[in-house]
Amino acid sequence: MKKQLPYKNRKKGFTLIETLVAIFVLLVSTTGPLTFAQSGLRSSFLARDQIVAFYLAQDAIETIKSMRDNSSIQGNDWLAGIPVQCFTAGQKCQIDTIGNVEVTTCSSGGCDPLRLNNNNQFGVGGSGPASQYTRTLYLSEIVNDREAQIIVDVSWDTNFLSDRSIIVQENVYNWVPIFSQ
Repeated sequence: MKKQLPYKNRKKGFTLIETLVAIFVLLVSTTGPLTFAQSGLRSSFLARDQIVAFYLAQDAIETIKSMRDNSSIQGNDWLAGIPVQCFTAGQKCQIDTIGNVEVTTCSSGGCDPLRLNNNNQFGVGGSGPASQYTRTLYLSEIVNDREAQIIVDVSWDTNFLSDRSIIVQENVYNWVPIFSQ
């Protein structure tokens, strides 16, 4: 007859399989919230970029309206200061809204990216670093000496999505037509 050995506790720790299952459960439970956090961050960055792009487009429109008002009040042509070439169909133009306000035509390769100056303002040219935003103007005079259409296309490069753009359109009117006759 065999002699029975006293019972020994053989459960002194986790087995390798139990450890792997525990790590897998922990990994799955932390991946879900991290995915939601990443998605939230991506959405907030996109929203920030869209807001900046919209304000850059609105800035261009408001600057052109200011140019129109100043020209009209001084008795000049209501669209003075805007090159005639900018009213050619499909011609891309750009506007520098800081310092000396200037509307210029873009090169055949397209408009240059906006640059940040020392005050973190977006402008055309200068020695500051290039931003991710490019602002393009399309101008057309709809009713001769009465109404013009401004289309501003602000596009930008994102790190995680394809390039994005926002287009803002507004019609401006010659509100002082007697001065331009």
